[in-house]
Amino acid sequence: MKILVYGVGAIGSLMVHYLCTAGNEVTIVARSTYEELKENGLIIEHYLQNKKTTIDHPKVVKEADLSEKYDMVISVMQGQQQLPLLETFSKLNTELIVLVGNNWECEKCESYIKEQKTSKRVQFGFQNSAGHREGAKAVVGRLPTTELIVGGLHTAANPEDLKLLQEAFHTKGYKITAIDDMYGYYMYHIAEIMPYAYICYKYDYDLKKVTSNDIKMVMQATNECFNYLKSNNIKVMPPKEDEYYDGGIKKFMMSSLYRIMSKTVLGKLMVSDHCKNGIKEIKYLDDKFDDYRKNHPGTSMPTWDALRQYSTGKL
Repeated sequence: MKILVYGVGAIGSLMVHYLCTAGNEVTIVARSTYEELKENGLIIEHYLQNKKTTIDHPKVVKEADLSEKYDMVISVMQGQQQLPLLETFSKLNTELIVLVGNNWECEKCESYIKEQKTSKRVQFGFQNSAGHREGAKAVVGRLPTTELIVGGLHTAANPEDLKLLQEAFHTKGYKITAIDDMYGYYMYHIAEIMPYAYICYKYDYDLKKVTSNDIKMVMQATNECFNYLKSNNIKVMPPKEDEYYDGGIKKFMMSSLYRIMSKTVLGKLMVSDHCKNGIKEIKYLDDKFDDYRKNHPGTSMPTWDALRQYSTGKL
């Protein structure tokens, strides 16, 4: 399968690795990292897998050839980075575009491509991995099975597109999970990541200083945000995710996970590294969500607002 990929940060690099492992003909668009990728290949250090290093050799270009036919195009970028590329995406010779990442601009992206009156279909996704770049290599934190959540904004993934994605990622260690509301997924994902990011800024990225009371505040802030989103009629995604913050054994499990993350390398890879190296994205999400709250009244979020103060001067 011929696949074009935009974005080879830590998340995009891991995705390209799996696409290459599955035997696809992969082309990546790279500008700032073009020379090193051409010379050294795509180098990944899989940190949680005993720092195993893999090297893949996809085709590397600075600009996509608009005449070349691709089975799909995948863009793995922050939401604000997707917007300037929409004109290019609409001109690419493909029928399927998959936009992956924390995409607050998802509705704008879909609307723009549809307005071009092309036959292109758009799906949205989120990959559950993290990491950062260190020079020529990507340092990646991933679970034994990497998962790509995929779907339409407010509909289930197109069956044809889902089949193509499953074929493209048909390799050990990768899983495609379809849901029917990626807009809701993005919103509830923000509810889960931002409180921990605020705590990260409180301690200047040293999560080992996090206390039990901090964890309680993170859990409470996320629960407040879930209730706020529900008060604005946004469907919980993934389904029943709110049960992890609303009491009982699931809440205990999630709280325990946060404690483990704060005391181990998991917190560094999944939270503090991104808060430090991806500060533009965190600020973008923080600003966008704050604007959303101003324009969409709902239930109060006092703990969220208290934690958010720790980001003052950081974002």
